[in-house]
Amino acid sequence: MGTPTPSGVLQLHDECFALLDYGLVEVLRSSSSSFCSDGSNSSPYTFYHIPDAEFSATQLDNVVLDMRGAQVSRDINSVAQDGGEHDPRFRYKPNAVFCSCGDPQDASHGAPNIWMHLLAEAPTTTNFMCQTLTSEMTNNTLNLDRAVVLARKDDHNPFFQISGILNAWVMMKVLGWDSSSTQLVTLDRALPSPVDDLRHAMLGPDRPVIGGDELQKHVVHFNTALLTPYEARGPMMSHLNDDQPCYANEMMRDFPDEALRTMKVGAHKTDPKRCLVTVISRRPYGGRRIQRVWRNEDKILSQMRSDYKFAYRFGECEFQSLDFVNMTVHDQMQIMVDSDVVIGMHGAGMVNVMWTRPETLVVEIFPLRRWRWGYRNLCQYLGCSWREFRGGSDVFVQTTDPNDMDKRLWYDEWKRFFDPLFCDAIARLEQPFSSS
Repeated sequence: MGTPTPSGVLQLHDECFALLDYGLVEVLRSSSSSFCSDGSNSSPYTFYHIPDAEFSATQLDNVVLDMRGAQVSRDINSVAQDGGEHDPRFRYKPNAVFCSCGDPQDASHGAPNIWMHLLAEAPTTTNFMCQTLTSEMTNNTLNLDRAVVLARKDDHNPFFQISGILNAWVMMKVLGWDSSSTQLVTLDRALPSPVDDLRHAMLGPDRPVIGGDELQKHVVHFNTALLTPYEARGPMMSHLNDDQPCYANEMMRDFPDEALRTMKVGAHKTDPKRCLVTVISRRPYGGRRIQRVWRNEDKILSQMRSDYKFAYRFGECEFQSLDFVNMTVHDQMQIMVDSDVVIGMHGAGMVNVMWTRPETLVVEIFPLRRWRWGYRNLCQYLGCSWREFRGGSDVFVQTTDPNDMDKRLWYDEWKRFFDPLFCDAIARLEQPFSSS
């Protein structure tokens, strides 16, 4: 990427602020369009949409949702069956949404498709957004005052799930909603995940989550509801496959800070003098085969423990390898805050770099021809020091897809890469205590 001109730098700053930082809140507010707003008993809704970012959400009032009998799009019983075809969202079914509007809410009357991405096989532009609401439908229903409605697709992937939480959090700021007033509704039958605790804590902690199993049993009347943006859109999904021109980001710093506070995790190390290197390990779990496994992780880690045993002046630096899959999100966060160096194969678990302290060294190991920049972007926003390593040998598993390759590292090559980075990290850690 060439050096921008002064006017280009200003334009770039404006774009970064408008689409990835707090400017997004104001851009969304200014993007709003109102529908069905006539009459005291109507079902008004406001559609927020940024076409260039494919980012949209809806706030609606006085709407009834009937998902009884709804089917899951592509269901599985355990993570062992998981794969790219799994989709825990409900299939769209006709006559599921009811509202009170003077005009038909379809494309020919200018209504947007607000259920896109929330429901699988979502209605086309020729379908109605909602059917006519009758007074009988508001009786014997589950009434929710202020709901945050979210649908999960990549339910096993914490990067996508945290993206969905971030998007909902942004929209709550757009609406001026506080999490003490909201109730989380998950419009799917996703499998349980540690991220569930964070989602509940951030989006509606004072009330129980209304999950897909409840939605399949009851007709639900929303006094007011937010239909949140799709998990695969938004600030975390920007420039995943190319250069990310945006850096320090106040909104992206505030989100993890609030998440840490919400989960009662301090922003500082529990022991300031402790030296800790954490490997986020990728291992098979629940019968599921995992892509991109570091085959000789234990051997390389053992050699590092030996070589760096006396590298830290104030004690022995600890090297630990952890599988985060079955850890609580609280424990995952605490480990990241306490870590001075984080190493991991490219994969969804690396989203935990979001909880690291500024200047934490983050090393992401890639198959030679796999290019994906989500964690580089997080470090640009948050201030962690991200480096990539593509050395060693790719190990063929089942396909020639670069994303499906395991990895075996050669220690001499690894140490030539890692040693100067680690020495810099140690020097930064020692510096505050050197004069004491």
